[in-house]
Amino acid sequence: MSTTAERRATPVEPTIEGRRTAIVLNANAKRVTERVRREVEAAAPHADVFYTRSLEEAAFVTRRVADNGYDFVFTGGGDGTVVHTIDQVCRRLDEIGGHYPHFGVLKLGTGNGVADFFGAGDFRTDLARAHQVGRRDLHLLELDGDSRTPFCGFGWDAYILNNYDLLKRQAQRFAVTRMLFKSVAGYLIAGLGKSVPEFIIKRPSWNIRVTNRGGMGFQLDRQGNVIERYAPGALLYEGPARLGCFGTTPFYGFKFRMLPFADRTPGMFHFRVIDIPPLAAVAQLPQAWQGRLDHPGLFDFQLTGCDVEFDHDAPFQIGGDAKGLRRELSVRIHEREIPCLAFDR
Repeated sequence: MSTTAERRATPVEPTIEGRRTAIVLNANAKRVTERVRREVEAAAPHADVFYTRSLEEAAFVTRRVADNGYDFVFTGGGDGTVVHTIDQVCRRLDEIGGHYPHFGVLKLGTGNGVADFFGAGDFRTDLARAHQVGRRDLHLLELDGDSRTPFCGFGWDAYILNNYDLLKRQAQRFAVTRMLFKSVAGYLIAGLGKSVPEFIIKRPSWNIRVTNRGGMGFQLDRQGNVIERYAPGALLYEGPARLGCFGTTPFYGFKFRMLPFADRTPGMFHFRVIDIPPLAAVAQLPQAWQGRLDHPGLFDFQLTGCDVEFDHDAPFQIGGDAKGLRRELSVRIHEREIPCLAFDR
């Protein structure tokens, strides 16, 4: 038992088909129950399993995992946990010059946007067949030269997340509402029940200026075809925006395909600008969920880097977690690819 995080010791060398394996789980995640813990440990009897309850514990565990040179690292407990675990392990390996392990994402959170990208299903099955599946590289975005994530956004989506967090805290008083806000229903209540009426009344919008700071950039049509090219330093977009999102993975959680062209070209990310009135956005919610949103106020780009300037403070989210307000933002593709297990291959 560690003083900073739980660890189940194993008497033999941890291995999947002879290779060392670690599993890092968020003990606070709704699906990481005592029963799930037992089932994880039964499905991977030779793995080292770590449970973390705070960022401090997570920092200790990810550093230890990186220093011990595991071949496989599984993580689960929501997009925030997944992104943080992968980022911190890779940062430490960059420091010490180590090789990246193969990461496996287990579907044990609420939104599971990253898990859906890798085709994760039942965690017991995925752990049992990990040595048989294919590989898909994950490209991370680097924000302001620091935070790394597969997706982020500003405007309405972060606004809804702030409302969701507020309602979720209020819902903790009762078991029924507590469970409600750990499902897609909670997001819909925060979005349709609270945020959309506020959008109609307050009409939050931002004027933004977006500059290409990477290599050649492309504007795409609704089918993902290139309709315009932008040289480095070119102005990509200047005008109103109610929502903007960036990603190398298409899902925003609950298989909401917010960024349908995110994984089309390795080494590039999908940047989407949306300037659509609230009621029109609600009317197209089913199409938007499937990645088929269509409106004159929709603009799609494929880029390797860009800078965004806002005329006033805009709410921001990273990996599905609200992260305060921004007046400017720099987004780049991180130079190193991260090998991950693709359970749908």
